[in-house]
Amino acid sequence: MNQTVVVISGTALLISLYSLYRSARNDRRDVSLKLHESLIDPKLQSGRKVLHEMQGGPGSLTPEQYELANRALAALDIAGFYCAKKYVREKDFLELWAPALVTLKRSAAPFLAHRDAQRPGAVPVWPYYRRLTERSEEYLRSRGVDIDN
Repeated sequence: MNQTVVVISGTALLISLYSLYRSARNDRRDVSLKLHESLIDPKLQSGRKVLHEMQGGPGSLTPEQYELANRALAALDIAGFYCAKKYVREKDFLELWAPALVTLKRSAAPFLAHRDAQRPGAVPVWPYYRRLTERSEEYLRSRGVDIDN
């Protein structure tokens, strides 16, 4: 009788642990999908396009373009935060976004410098985005991608 109770309790514990694991995995997958869907929103795509096409620095942008660019980088900072806090698997995110992030890093540099200059002495804006772009470069290099050209 005692041995039966131990076996049943052990089985129940294993089932509970497995259910918890599956639930956490599914939750992380759902967050990843929602994050990806938000990043491909047309307004965020437009903001990244503004950054890629920016001529003459942030001062040359219209207020609408400036807002789009700002929003696009802020959204990527949230993505970096999610990766840093392990709400999404960074490797999975980088598989989808590393090439775009590395390309955007160069295009967005003047915008980031402009935003940093607005807050002298403060922590640079969008620290999670910056970390994510660095991790993107590491990720691509580790796969033999030449990102310097």
